[in-house]
Amino acid sequence: MPKSSVAKLPLFKLMLETWRYCYHDYERIFLFVALNYLICATAFSTWKTMWFWGILILMYMLWGGIFRYYFKRKPYLRPQELLSSLIPSTKIMVLTVLIVTAFILLPLVPLFVPILPPDKLDKYSHFLQLSMQESDLLDSGINLLLVLLSPIILYRPFLAWISALIGRSRSLRFVWRKTVGNYWEFLLLAILIDVSMGGFYQGTLILGGNGYIALIPISVLIIYFNLVMAKIYEFFFETEQNG
Repeated sequence: MPKSSVAKLPLFKLMLETWRYCYHDYERIFLFVALNYLICATAFSTWKTMWFWGILILMYMLWGGIFRYYFKRKPYLRPQELLSSLIPSTKIMVLTVLIVTAFILLPLVPLFVPILPPDKLDKYSHFLQLSMQESDLLDSGINLLLVLLSPIILYRPFLAWISALIGRSRSLRFVWRKTVGNYWEFLLLAILIDVSMGGFYQGTLILGGNGYIALIPISVLIIYFNLVMAKIYEFFFETEQNG
């Protein structure tokens, strides 16, 4: 795609527009935040039980309904679009799992492929064993990888999920093509989301709170950033679809 035809994402402008949208529709936004909190808190307390999967379905329906409300698609809960949106969301999940699995297994390759002499292989095996025992190091590596890859495997494909929810194309390839050239903008969005949510969570724990208290501001951020993604979808696709 020629550089002249690449649409550059005005992230901070869209975040400000989202804030204004939330301000003007604060009553409905408060309702969304409250419902999101109740569902997430219930999921947090039931994740070891069979009820957890039912709560996840409710969460999926809520977020789907929020996007249909934003784009004025009635009814706000429509089974056809919800089922259609499972295709891009499943692709996102599978792609993420494959990449994380490959990242975890990649250091094991030298153990099975004879590319190192025996003495160095023993040293590498010992080093690898110690590294695997340091779960914090492994978790940090996985988190860093996911943040760096999130513009490709999460945030841009997320737009295909929104598109399917409102009855439009669910093609991941089409979304990647329309949003090309915006890796750094989506990466900045990913960092803002991680830092803000992580900051509120850690700050709440430092102040003596628990996960349920931390979930209050996090629920606000979840709704806000979901609406930011709706604004981003509008920026890339709405003008063309309405034209």
